[in-house]
Amino acid sequence: MKPAKILMLAALLSVLPACSALTRSDRLVVAPPPPVLVRPDSALTAKCLGPVDLGDKPLTQAALEKLWITDRQRLLTCIRRHLALVGFYADRDGGLEGNK
Repeated sequence: MKPAKILMLAALLSVLPACSALTRSDRLVVAPPPPVLVRPDSALTAKCLGPVDLGDKPLTQAALEKLWITDRQRLLTCIRRHLALVGFYADRDGGLEGNK
């Protein structure tokens, strides 16, 4: 080998230990484990009931009122379930972000 190459190689080898001394292994950053996502209760994700089937015959006022009440009950149940599901995800995601 040429003396210049030997000199460069020796210089390079002398620098490498100095670099390793600057790297501190006691401050090794380890990524946290992925969060465990809790699934919502199946009652919150159940499909909402649709409107009542009116059929194909004329309806009396009493029958119409009864069907309307049933539709309103189904709608309110569905809205409450969806609002509870939104609240569940807000609480879960807030907990993952560190919010109380």
